[in-house]
Amino acid sequence: MTKEISLPSMLAFERKLETSDALMTAGNWDNLEKLWVDTKISVLPRTLRGTKSQFNLDKGDREDNNISEGDDAYLPNDLDTLKVSFTLRAIGNLGVPFGCNAPDFTRAIKEKVSEYKSEGLKELAYRYAYNIAAGRFLWRNRVGVDQLCIRVAVNEQDAIPFDGYEFSLKNFEQQRENTDLLKVSNAIFEGLNSDETFVCLTIEAFVKLGKGQHVFPSQEMNMGEKKKVLFKLDNCAAMHSVKIGNAIRTIDDWYENAEFPIAVEPFGAVTQQGQAYRKTKTDLYTLMMKWVNDKEVGENDKNFVLANLIRGGVFGGKSE
Repeated sequence: MTKEISLPSMLAFERKLETSDALMTAGNWDNLEKLWVDTKISVLPRTLRGTKSQFNLDKGDREDNNISEGDDAYLPNDLDTLKVSFTLRAIGNLGVPFGCNAPDFTRAIKEKVSEYKSEGLKELAYRYAYNIAAGRFLWRNRVGVDQLCIRVAVNEQDAIPFDGYEFSLKNFEQQRENTDLLKVSNAIFEGLNSDETFVCLTIEAFVKLGKGQHVFPSQEMNMGEKKKVLFKLDNCAAMHSVKIGNAIRTIDDWYENAEFPIAVEPFGAVTQQGQAYRKTKTDLYTLMMKWVNDKEVGENDKNFVLANLIRGGVFGGKSE
């Protein structure tokens, strides 16, 4: 009887979708096809006097002022369009641990991924490409806008344009036959499926908001202070690579009773909701160890494991 493989105490995988930070600049929609000129969006400090709105029965100071300090960012008053630009690399050699102290596990996971990745990566690459074309990475900057154009260039080739509003954020089924989307999907597949090369995408999103409208860069973790601090690069508003990557890997609608896709995480955690959608039985560790031990694992569960290996991270621990 073959001994069952255990979860290694040391196990790590490198991230295979590497996103850059995203720069936020401004221009006019009418110049999109003509003479677009990038104008930096400044992050400016503001101090505001408001009212208290939090629920508190113990204090009688509800009529007092609520002074708030923090950064804000807006389009210039003469420009109506936000541009968000970043790059993404799809890197191969998938399924090979960066660090692992259990040779039997390394051998098994490499074998399983090698056998399945050509099939599973087709669906994952399509979903990653779909999220890019939909502009999911814009987060709040995508809500209630007039027009939305996404341009994707593969390895510095001519950019492929997409109307972001043609792509629903609720499912991935509407654009299965979209030939331009398949070009981007195939490029991501080639990068992830390779053992030696990588593919680089350049992504630009143009969002027509209205002159002087509010935009939403990433917020820095400002420990110990109430003040809101926004992320900027070279004094220009920007979005964190982690936030961009989280949106692109929001492809997991394989969890039980799924109502919407969530970002691929070992336990399906969504911090904004205080919820984990894969606490037991369908979490990464349960499914991965079943797979390497030749137990029955469904196609969607294999896709979930594969997507976590693309996400990367430190996964070691005790399996007991």
